[in-house]
Amino acid sequence: MIPKTSTRAITSPSGTADSMEVLAPVTFTSEELKKILSKENAFIVWGGALDIAPADNVLIEVERPLHFDPPGLMIPSILAKKLAMGVRKLVLDVPVGPGTKFPTPKDGKSFSHLFKQIATNVGVEAECALTLAHQPIGHNIGPALEAKEALTLLKDYSAGPNSLIEKSTSLAGILLEMGGKSPKGQGQVMAKEILRSGKAYEKMKNIIEAQGGDPEITPEEIKLGPYEKEFCSNKSGHITEVDNSIINQIAKAAGCPYSKTSGVEVFKKQGAMVNEGDCIFKIYSNSQNKLRRAEKIYNATGGPIILGGMMIERI
Repeated sequence: MIPKTSTRAITSPSGTADSMEVLAPVTFTSEELKKILSKENAFIVWGGALDIAPADNVLIEVERPLHFDPPGLMIPSILAKKLAMGVRKLVLDVPVGPGTKFPTPKDGKSFSHLFKQIATNVGVEAECALTLAHQPIGHNIGPALEAKEALTLLKDYSAGPNSLIEKSTSLAGILLEMGGKSPKGQGQVMAKEILRSGKAYEKMKNIIEAQGGDPEITPEEIKLGPYEKEFCSNKSGHITEVDNSIINQIAKAAGCPYSKTSGVEVFKKQGAMVNEGDCIFKIYSNSQNKLRRAEKIYNATGGPIILGGMMIERI
């Protein structure tokens, strides 16, 4: 049984609840959730509507307009909601990289050890997975864009970005092992097979339907912002860096996370070869004024995609 509750985005362009809301409602009463859980053994909902951690809700209302989510408040925030939902086994994704809450592996490890210690003290078996976050996972940022990319992968394993496949199945694999469904070290293999076979997609369709969404929705039917702007490279070279912090600034200026249809698409990522004239980045927005603001940030920063030749320096 996996009762997944999530907050809406606080410092990022999209939270789990924001993206799921593109596919189905995420606001329910406790009685409605019991019915969904009895039918599907799972849901993906916004925890704020349940008032299961009222003190945390107050803090989030302060943090969101300030774009402030300190690690010291993350632990009680996460555990308060999980304990209220009766969760006893938990896998926590700890993204590590520039522009994240944990810029270095040392930061991520310190947080993870503290989280596990506190979780154990309150009766929750927790495992933390430090994941690479030096560039976006997948190619899309923003509620509708992320929902579209996830649905594309669930429908067709071969169509999904490798980074998204590896991250999602590694996290799912840990949970399968913790739940005794897979031998130690074999969880990711099992998770990949569940994804490849279409079982994960069928389960997602069932959850979408149970939450009042259209289970037959296709990625192509997900609406994106009507105002868009593509950016092409003015030179050739290899991508040496993709700056997450600049991506987040642009996505928020475009309207994320409050506008579901706004966001950005990163066509090519670190290590890829780019030719002059290749399109490398695209902004979607629900507002022409917001699109202009996002464009200004792109132009002022030079954009989040940094190119270089194979030679670093001639000495």
